[in-house]
Amino acid sequence: MDEQRVASFYDAVGSGYDRALYFLACDPLYEEEIARLMRGRRLRRIVELGCGTGKQTVLLAPQAEEVLAFDLSAESLRQAEARCARAGLGNVAFRQQSIVSLPSTAVRGRHLFLRGCHLARPRRIPPGLRGERADPEAGRIMGFEVDGKWELDMLLHNPEERARAWATKGTGHLRIWQDIPCKTFTDRELRAVLGEAGLRVTRVRGVNIFHCLLPEGVLMSRPHEVGAGWRLASEMLRGLDALIGAAPGAPRLASTRLVSAVRT
Repeated sequence: MDEQRVASFYDAVGSGYDRALYFLACDPLYEEEIARLMRGRRLRRIVELGCGTGKQTVLLAPQAEEVLAFDLSAESLRQAEARCARAGLGNVAFRQQSIVSLPSTAVRGRHLFLRGCHLARPRRIPPGLRGERADPEAGRIMGFEVDGKWELDMLLHNPEERARAWATKGTGHLRIWQDIPCKTFTDRELRAVLGEAGLRVTRVRGVNIFHCLLPEGVLMSRPHEVGAGWRLASEMLRGLDALIGAAPGAPRLASTRLVSAVRT
């Protein structure tokens, strides 16, 4: 993966992309999952890998004594710092760095949250995902998102990617989004990778299942940039996804899966 290409893309799109309908569909579930994982407790240390513009950072920071947030994009980090400053959060430190090259000491003893991380190889995963099974200092909670292999929109409308998916049956393939390769995962593959790190999946929620059937130009636009009819369609499809997102089999058809895991 060309990490500079990823950084340059997010530097260029700035803060606009995270307010598109596609990403707004994820926000309520991020809030719900963080609240569920915290259950009113306060953690000592959290590491956020791929913090982007800080939408999740401002949710995590009140739950911990300290947060260390990494991202490749300087512009995204600038937006994230500004967002935390507006929220009066002073316990977050930001670092511009690739998450796949982090030393294990950077995440040791911290609870991990990942959002929107682009992984281009099956085993080239962050050290926090690899972990050390016998490490007593390893964080016990992990929350992250991954691209689902059998995305409903891809199955219905993208024959080229569908062919790549079938060619790698049993494992994830590379999904190309905005010229960026993103590693997808099958459910079995994901659980195996986490199991090797001593982590057990506790919950999977699917986001953007039927909502992702909207035209891409609508999905990647902000609400005020589309007509009232598209906004209504978006709201209805998001509601449907929220109802079925955790049902058996449904997350496998999602564009994005929110995964929670605990150390065994």
